Amino acid sequence: MKPSRKTLMIGTAILAMATTRAGATEAAVDNQNVSPTAPDAQADASVADIVVTANKRSESIQRVPISVVAIAPQILKEAGVVSTIQLQQTVPGISFSPSGESKLNSFYVRGVGTYALASTLESSVGVAVDGVPLARVGGSISDLVDIERVEVLKGPQGMLFGKNATAGLISIVTRKPELGVNGGAINLSYGSHNEFNIDATVNMALGEKAALRMSAWRFGHDGFVKGLDGREYLDKNSYGFRAALTLAPSDRVRITLMGQFDGKDEHGTAFTYRKFNNTPPFGSIVEAWETSRGIVPSPTNLVADPGPRPRAAAKNYYLTGLIDVDLGGGYSLASVTSYRKVNSSGQMDPFLSTSPLVRLLRLDDQEIYHQITQELRVASPTDQPLSFVAGLFYYYFSDKDVQHQTFFGVPVPGVSSYGRRIQVDNTLRNIAAFGELTYRITPGLRIIAGVRQSHDSISGSLDRSRIGVDAGPVPASNSVFAYTPKDRGYSATSYRVGVQADLARDVMAYATASRGYKAPGYNLTQTLAAGTVVNDTRVDAEIAKSYEIGIKSQFFDRRLTVNVAAFHSIFSNFQTTVGLPTTPQIFVIQNAGELKSSGVEFDISARPTAGLSLGINGAYINARYTDFNNAACYPTQPTLPAGSALQPGFCVGGVQTLNGWTLAQSPKWSFNASARYQTALGDNFKGFIGGNYSFRSRTYYEAARNPGEVQDPYGFFNLTVGVGPSDERWTLSFYARNLFKENFVARVRQNFNSFYQMPAWEAQRRFGAQLSARF
Repeated sequence: MKPSRKTLMIGTAILAMATTRAGATEAAVDNQNVSPTAPDAQADASVADIVVTANKRSESIQRVPISVVAIAPQILKEAGVVSTIQLQQTVPGISFSPSGESKLNSFYVRGVGTYALASTLESSVGVAVDGVPLARVGGSISDLVDIERVEVLKGPQGMLFGKNATAGLISIVTRKPELGVNGGAINLSYGSHNEFNIDATVNMALGEKAALRMSAWRFGHDGFVKGLDGREYLDKNSYGFRAALTLAPSDRVRITLMGQFDGKDEHGTAFTYRKFNNTPPFGSIVEAWETSRGIVPSPTNLVADPGPRPRAAAKNYYLTGLIDVDLGGGYSLASVTSYRKVNSSGQMDPFLSTSPLVRLLRLDDQEIYHQITQELRVASPTDQPLSFVAGLFYYYFSDKDVQHQTFFGVPVPGVSSYGRRIQVDNTLRNIAAFGELTYRITPGLRIIAGVRQSHDSISGSLDRSRIGVDAGPVPASNSVFAYTPKDRGYSATSYRVGVQADLARDVMAYATASRGYKAPGYNLTQTLAAGTVVNDTRVDAEIAKSYEIGIKSQFFDRRLTVNVAAFHSIFSNFQTTVGLPTTPQIFVIQNAGELKSSGVEFDISARPTAGLSLGINGAYINARYTDFNNAACYPTQPTLPAGSALQPGFCVGGVQTLNGWTLAQSPKWSFNASARYQTALGDNFKGFIGGNYSFRSRTYYEAARNPGEVQDPYGFFNLTVGVGPSDERWTLSFYARNLFKENFVARVRQNFNSFYQMPAWEAQRRFGAQLSARF
C-alpha cells in the first residue's frame, strides 16, 4: 500500500516548513526546577536547556557524544503517546513489534532487536526506568505518566548501562518529589472507540526537608476489531499508582524512595486474516471454514474469528531507592537499589480459527519474574582536565514461565491430542565494575575512554508433562520430557573510546568506537522437540561493535539546531528465533553468524519566530544479514535440489541464506516532521496548533523473507488545536489522529500458509478532546 495523496501533501507541506522536531526543542529540563503548578517550562525551553543523563550524569544534550533523542511529556501528550510501545511515532529508527504474548514483544533500534520465543533470552534493546535496567520486554511495556523525559540512546550502551543493550536503550526518567512545593496536575482525554485516559499527580511538602509525590492513572479504549462471536478485540485497559518520598536530611544528601504498582487486563491480541492460501492439508481447511463464516481477508480486514477469547493481563510491583550524596569538591556518590516483580498471564489461540478440524486452546500462559539490582556510582567534577564516572553493579534475575496447552476438536494425523504443561525456568546473575573518563587535552579537545568488566552466571531448565488422557498418536515433536542443561558462566568486556572537538562556540564533533554484549542463553522454547533441545541447547552471547561519528551544532543565537550522526555496527552471534518448516511449526533459537547496520540519523530544529517551532528528524538505516546461512525456510518457498549451493530466496535442504537481505522490522527510511505555533489570544489567553507527520518505508515483518509478510510504505498525520489561559492553569485541546485514515498494520505473519495480521491502533482515525489542569 502507498501513502494516500492527501497524506503525502500534508507531509510535504510540513517538510517544507520544518527544520526540527518540536520534541527535541521542547525536551525536559531538570526536574528540580519544574513545579507542577508553574507554567510548563518545557514549552519555551531552547535546545541548550535539554538535560539528559545518557552518561550517568546530568549534561546538556548538545555536549553528549552519543546519538540520543530526548522527548518531553508535552510532546508525548500532544502526539497521544501514553506507552513505551508508541515511541516509534516520535523517534525515527525505533520500532515495536507486538505479539500475542508479552515475552514475544520486541523493541528495535537501528533495525536490530530480539524476537525471543523463550524467556531465556534478554533483549538487544534495553529499557531502563530511573537508571534501573528492566529484565524482559514484557515488564518494559509501561505507561508514561508523570515523567520528566524519555531518552532514546542508539547503538551499544553496555558501557554504563550494563545489561541487554547491544542495539540501544530506552531510558525513562520519572519526576521526583519537589521540596517546598504543594500542587498537582490532572490530565483527561476522551475520544473515538470510547478512549478514556486519566492521570493525576499531587506533590506535597512535608516540612522543609521532605516531600511526597503520588500519581495514579487509568488508560483505556474499546476494541476496534470485531469478532464473529460478537466481542471486540485489541482493546486497552491499563492502570497504576506510584508514590515517591524524598528526604533531604542535609544540603548534601538526598534520599528518594519510590514504589509503583501497575497492571492491565485486556483482550488485545486478536489477529485478522489478510490473505488465504489454499494449500493442503491445513490451508484448505482453514480457508473453507473461515469463508463459510463470512471472513473476507484483506489488508483492511477488521473482523476476526478467534477460538478462545484472547486475553492479556499483568500485575507488576516495583520498589526503588535512590541516594545522592555530595562528597564535596564537586564529587558525588549515587546508589540505586531496586526490586521488581512482574506477573504476566494470557490466553491465545495460535491457530486463529474456530474450525473444529484445526484448533488448539492455549491456557494459563503465565510468566513471573523477580529482579534485584544494586548500583554504586561515583562521579568527579566536570570542570577539571580529567573527569570520570565509575561504579559497581549487581543484578539478579529469576523467571518461571508456565504454559498449558490443550488440544481439542477432530484429531489431526501425526499430532497428539493430549494436554501439556510446559515450564521453563531461568536465572541469571551479573556482577560488573565500570569506569569512564574524559580527558581535556586542550580547551576544545577531549578524549573519552571507558571499560566495563562483567560476569554472568546462567542456569535454566525445561519440563514438559502430560495433562489428561491422550486421545491421539504422540509424535516425537510432542514427546514428554525434562531437560536441565549445564550452568553457564560468561565474562565480557565492554568499552567505549572516542574523541570530542569543539569546532566553534556551539558546534561539537565527536567520533566513538564501542563494544557491547548480550548474555548467552538457552534454546528452550515451548514447542521444541526433545532431540532438538538436547542437541542444540546453547545460545552464545551476542556481541556488538559500533563506530559512530556525529556533529551537534546550533546557529542564529541557538534558534537553529542541526545534529547529524553516521554509524556502522557489526553484530556477531546475533540471537534470533526462527520457525522450522514443519507442521505444526517448531521454533528454535539460533545464533546468526553476523549482521550489520549502517546509516545516517539527523535531528534538525528551528524556532524562527516567537511561538513557532518547526522540525524534522529521521533516519536512513541499512540493516542486513551478512552471515546467516542456516535460516529456516518459509512454507511454499521455492526450492533447489539437495546439495545445491545456497542462493538468496531459495530453500535448500530445509534452510536458506539471508545474506544481503534487510533485517525484519527495519524500514530503510523513517522520519517525523512537526510544526507547532502558539500565540496570544487577547491579554489573558493563548492558543496553539500543532501537526505531526510520521513515515515508515517498506518493512518485512519476519526474518524468513516471506513475500506475504510485508508492510508497504505508509505515513500518517496527527493534528492538535488547543486554548488556555496564559498562566497555563488549564489547557483544552482537540485532536485528530491519523486524520487521513492511512491504513497499515502492526504485524503480518503466516499460519497454515495463510497470512494474518495485527491491526494497528495508530492506523484507526480517531477524534477526541484533552483537558489538562494544574493546581
